Amino acid sequence: MRKQIFTAIAEKLLTVPGITHVDLWNDNGAHFAGGAVYPLPSVFVEFETIEWHQLNNGARRADINVRLHVLARATAGIHSAQDPAMAEALERFDLLDAINAAMQGLRGENFAGFMHTISATNHAHAEIVEDVECFRTSAQDITAMRPVSRVSGLSAAVK
Repeated sequence: MRKQIFTAIAEKLLTVPGITHVDLWNDNGAHFAGGAVYPLPSVFVEFETIEWHQLNNGARRADINVRLHVLARATAGIHSAQDPAMAEALERFDLLDAINAAMQGLRGENFAGFMHTISATNHAHAEIVEDVECFRTSAQDITAMRPVSRVSGLSAAVK
C-alpha cells in the first residue's frame, strides 16, 4: 500500500514545475555539511505511523498521513518586506501552493483523495529551507487478502 501511495505522489509531484527530485524521507535536512546531494527544490515523502483496522478476509483499512518535506534554497540577506529580494524569497510559498494544488484529489485504486491537513513553515534555516505539508488519505490494503474459493457444480435451486 505504501509503495502504491508513494509512487502516485511522486508521479504527481514531478508534474509540478521546478520539482525534479522526489524521494522517501530519511532526515534529509540534517545532511548538508557538504551541500545538498540532490537538486533543489526537492520533495521527500514521510509516512507517519499507521494504525490499521483489520477487516474480513485479510483486508485492512486505515487513514494514512504523509508529510511532504519540501527542501529549497533559502534567499540570503532579506531584511524587510521592502527588500527587493523579498519577492524571490516568497517564491517558496508559490511552490507550496502548487504542491497543494497537485495533491488535491490525488487518489488511486485503493486509496481516497488526499486532504491537506497541516502546513509547517520553516523559521530557522541557513542555506536550505525545509517546509512541511501534511496530507491524509483513507486506504484499504488488500495485499494480504486470501483468494476467494469457488465451488462448482452446486445449485441454489430449492425444491
